Amino acid sequence: MTAKRLFTWTFFFALFVVLVALFWRQLFDQTPPSLRELGGTIEGDNVHIYGESPRQDRMADRALLAAAQRGDPGAQYMQAIVMEHFDMKEALRWYEAAAAQGYELAAQRLEQLRQAPPSAQ
Repeated sequence: MTAKRLFTWTFFFALFVVLVALFWRQLFDQTPPSLRELGGTIEGDNVHIYGESPRQDRMADRALLAAAQRGDPGAQYMQAIVMEHFDMKEALRWYEAAAAQGYELAAQRLEQLRQAPPSAQ
């Protein structure tokens, strides 16, 4: 393989990588915020993943609760997921609030919980 051919292949490979990165960045920018927050919180260029910092976790929990209380169905669904491990009645209240606004995942989870035997809850 000649140097010219190697340079050409390297150039096109680098161009391909840059175009794919731009494509995914654009796709991410078009993703609804409620889907972006499933793994953590995003503030500008900063991404917080739960477990990195207890202080950041508390801030993210407060922000999630505030958004849920404002009526954001995605936040209500996420709050229900968190509460399901601690207080099932509170979790059901959040699931019902999100489902009442047409949030499909909340309606599906409510149906699953209602069909489960009482001992599983």
